[in-house]
Amino acid sequence: MRFEVLGLLVAMVVAHHPPARVQSNASGTDTRDFTQKVNHTTGTGSETFKQRYQLITQYFEPGGPILFIQSAEAGMPAINASDFIDYAPRLGALVAMLEHRFFGDSQGGSYPSGYDPMNISDDALNSLTLDNVLQDGVSFVNWIKGTIRGAKYSRVIYGSSSYGGFLAVSARIRYPNVFYGAVASSPALNSFGPLGSNRYKFDSAKWASNIYDNTSNDASAKIQTAMADFKKCISDHTCYAVLPDLNVCENSTSLGYERLYKAVLHTYFAVSKFNYPWIEKYPTAYPLRDLVKKTLIASTAGEILRIPLLAASWNADESACIDALNGNISKASTGNMASNQPAFGYVACAYYPINDKSVPSGNILPETFARGNVDICTNPAWKATDYGRENEYFLQKYAITTDLLDATERLLIVQGRYDRTAAIGSPVLTVTDSLNHSRVILVDGIAHAEDSVSEAIEPRGVKPQMDQIRDVKLAHLKEWLGRGNQTESGSAVLTSTRHSVTLFGFLSFIVFLLF
Repeated sequence: MRFEVLGLLVAMVVAHHPPARVQSNASGTDTRDFTQKVNHTTGTGSETFKQRYQLITQYFEPGGPILFIQSAEAGMPAINASDFIDYAPRLGALVAMLEHRFFGDSQGGSYPSGYDPMNISDDALNSLTLDNVLQDGVSFVNWIKGTIRGAKYSRVIYGSSSYGGFLAVSARIRYPNVFYGAVASSPALNSFGPLGSNRYKFDSAKWASNIYDNTSNDASAKIQTAMADFKKCISDHTCYAVLPDLNVCENSTSLGYERLYKAVLHTYFAVSKFNYPWIEKYPTAYPLRDLVKKTLIASTAGEILRIPLLAASWNADESACIDALNGNISKASTGNMASNQPAFGYVACAYYPINDKSVPSGNILPETFARGNVDICTNPAWKATDYGRENEYFLQKYAITTDLLDATERLLIVQGRYDRTAAIGSPVLTVTDSLNHSRVILVDGIAHAEDSVSEAIEPRGVKPQMDQIRDVKLAHLKEWLGRGNQTESGSAVLTSTRHSVTLFGFLSFIVFLLF
């Protein structure tokens, strides 16, 4: 695979005492209910539901922009966890967050009538469509414009991350008159569908393998050997004898080793992707660094494989036996580390079937889903009629082909180099000095959607590249809103055999050719 991206090159600085990320929605901002239509299509009835939102107006100046955040893959998080809150004082902006329909948390959720997250019927999610999700945002921001004094003519910038990054791109493409610009963090924009003929299906796994190789060749080699041993002993039914140091709890050996193998496989993928400087998906900050350090010390395959299982289980006792009944290990075995929302599985079946599960031969991890179709959808009853189509079909359907993205103005896509999603979320766009042109930026040393968190979560000074991408984002927003001071002349281009550097103002971008 070959594509061009813009990257920020700066050294990584490690925080010695990183905090745990606050997961509560207690942001000091009231969570309120917006009356939303269940179906936005004309002629589908007038049924409504309560959709939760948060709104911050303290920085808003009449005519200032609306920074709209679509929460995704989670219930209503704290609005001050988004980086948009940091830009608001500089832009005189209103900041608004809308919870995704059918998503929620222990405090409640944005649930249409008849939906029970603890007991989901096959037809309860019929109104969970891409069109309805996008039009939820349209309806909400239009309500804000008609309600908040001075916001009638405000320009709206759509921001979100991960699956929400896909929504941000889609919203900018489909509703350009509503969403004046969009910032998409870590979206997957390629490798759609379950077909074995998908030529992008291995890209994520290759990216992850390169991350391990670049972090430590020795640790990478040990992991590769241990995983090969694990896969073989499962096939031979000899894991109890071959991996005695894995130390599986006696009460869970009846489940077999297949669940543990899947948990290890998915955890290796996820540890690099979610390599945050705070505690979130795993019990340590910088979990990739922690895993590699422990792997280098381990001497047997069983000892090596215990490391990701202990991380996945959140067991602080490194001498404890591995409990296959542990709920966190069970979750890790499914590969569902991105979202804790029951309805997210429906999203993958109905309109967002991303294949990032396939692993080719020669990878750090054993060959997986390399031949034939990949069953991305876990519930056959939820599969859309076009679920089994080819990748190119979905790119056309969602109008996210490279040429269409390249022709879109005021669209910023940010990817982190630790995140294997970058391999399927970095379209080849025209390299230009114009901040209004669509752009992809690859940031060294950051994880999945890390760029989208506020300074309250990751303060300035923890990583210089985070400080820089924040400045870059603000520069783009100012330029989009007519408040920038972009250099119009005097740009310089330096070239070499490996890359070219485009210099403008205080920003320095590298154009890479990655294979």
